[in-house]
Amino acid sequence: MAMMKWTKPAAATIEYFERIAPGPPIEARRMFGMPSRFLNGHMLASVFGDSIMLHLSESDRAECIAAGARPFAPHGRSAAEYVEIVIGHFEDQTLKEWIARGMRYLGSLPPKLGKPVKAKPKPVKAKPKPVKAKPVKAKPKPVKAKPKPVKAKPKAKRAAKKSAPARKQVPARKPAPRSRPTKKARPKKRR
Repeated sequence: MAMMKWTKPAAATIEYFERIAPGPPIEARRMFGMPSRFLNGHMLASVFGDSIMLHLSESDRAECIAAGARPFAPHGRSAAEYVEIVIGHFEDQTLKEWIARGMRYLGSLPPKLGKPVKAKPKPVKAKPKPVKAKPVKAKPKPVKAKPKPVKAKPKAKRAAKKSAPARKQVPARKPAPRSRPTKKARPKKRR
């Protein structure tokens, strides 16, 4: 089955529909992006391409088709309770009378309650959670020994020390261990 291409309505078609379609208590809505009119939850009329689809009773539908409308069959699929009326086929007053017949028919039907719409959970924007600071027990700081006060050297010695060339420090040698003299009998001197 070949699909019929969707035709976008001309601005003149939409303007004509807005002028001819009934106002309150008929509810104006959009159906498939096109201006439409609803009564008790039932669609009464809507723009379809460059024509108007109209909801009528079975007997009114047969009479409207006999007057020049055609069965509404979008994309080759029959929509049983609707007729398609080409703009300009009926005079304005005649088209308004057909719309009034559709209003009488829909007014006799029980109100159409829409399907209960399940509320979609709104996406929650993640907010950073505040970080609670845990109380930190202060550790006692170790007491540092106070440095001993440095004795002030006379300025002259300090200046001399700064100006003197740095000496290379040589490690001191350890003296060799002395051996203890042993007591020897000394020869007596002769006189």
